[in-house]
Amino acid sequence: MPATLPDTVKYTISHTGTGWLLVIENAHCSLSQIFQTSASAHQAVDRTAFALETLTAQHLERQSHQLVAAGRL
Repeated sequence: MPATLPDTVKYTISHTGTGWLLVIENAHCSLSQIFQTSASAHQAVDRTAFALETLTAQHLERQSHQLVAAGRL
């Protein structure tokens, strides 16, 4: 099952004179990269979504363990 970006993260892919420009952004920051093909830009979106899901899950798990260790859960 493909990963999905959080609602707070938006992306655009547009064709430029040098390739396909991918911009991924939220309210605090953005990143951009040029790709040779539209397909490779879309693959980068999928990889980014997967990374964000993984990092979020790790953060939530760590936070839960800290609450248990502090006796709050």
